[in-house]
Amino acid sequence: MNLITQQILSENEVLEKLRSKRIGLGYRAMFSSYLGGVVTDPALMQIPIDDHLVHRGHGVFDTCTLGNGHLYRLSIHLDRLLQSAELARIDHPWSKTDLAKIITETASISGVQNGSIRYWLSVGPGGFSPSPAECKEACFYCIVFDPVPLGGASNSKLKGIPEATVRGVPMKPPLLAKIKSNNYLLNVLTHMEAVDLGGTFGILVDDDGYVAESCVLNAAFVDKRGVLRTPPFEGILTGTTIQRCMDLAQKQLIPEGLLTGLEQAPVKASDVTGDQISEMFVCGGDTHIYPVTSWDGIQVGQGKVGSVAQRLIELVEGEADRSVQGDRGDYTKVHYKA
Repeated sequence: MNLITQQILSENEVLEKLRSKRIGLGYRAMFSSYLGGVVTDPALMQIPIDDHLVHRGHGVFDTCTLGNGHLYRLSIHLDRLLQSAELARIDHPWSKTDLAKIITETASISGVQNGSIRYWLSVGPGGFSPSPAECKEACFYCIVFDPVPLGGASNSKLKGIPEATVRGVPMKPPLLAKIKSNNYLLNVLTHMEAVDLGGTFGILVDDDGYVAESCVLNAAFVDKRGVLRTPPFEGILTGTTIQRCMDLAQKQLIPEGLLTGLEQAPVKASDVTGDQISEMFVCGGDTHIYPVTSWDGIQVGQGKVGSVAQRLIELVEGEADRSVQGDRGDYTKVHYKA
């Protein structure tokens, strides 16, 4: 009796099925060091199943914004990528300059002026054990894609979002929190529980009652004194967006009179739902700043988008698309092929 019911697919059938399933995804170009070049057909944008990035999470990643033909803050993102790779003990042959060149050339081949670029460093393919000793070569992957709002929160920058405390998902241990690794299961579960509770991304609070971070975003607050406060980076990811927000607060919002000061200091969750905080927002991914108007059903501040969050959104989005001039060193020009 023949028990085999699965069809054995030919090469052409595989490609046909992949192309039918990969239509309209907004993936414009992908570099793979494993293949040694760039592909522009989404059906061919694949990673080997035995790459430890896939089945062990032994890889790190980062993302930067492509705005009006310039890569925004690529340098700081690559610094974090390389630091994460070092902490994850990923040996690889690429320098920061090498990676910047690959990313810039991939953007050029894509022809895209405005989008997002995500890239991964992995110990590479080789088998299914936990040991990277079986991997013959580290791999670098890079993809240019159309930008999409986080978690489907498309209009939330204008209206604000509700948030919820997530208690059913543990915080990452400090080492994993500092590595921007490919293992984001706890982040995903944090977001899912938040949605179940009527929130958006979720807020994690430590055992002492202090705010830690959101699922993929840092949290920031404006207290009643007009001071911008954000939790220290000990035990959470060092966010590049919150760092830029702090820079802009110091350089522009304090002189403009929107803030009186800036502190990186612990924030009690009870202060937020009490009367000590006038504004709250979460931020990440270069331009994703979401004002939080309620937390666990309790109004934050006036329950609307505050002036500090609104101004930071204007500045950060303006810098990314170059309608506002940021620091000169934050831009890498992409030279597109004619």
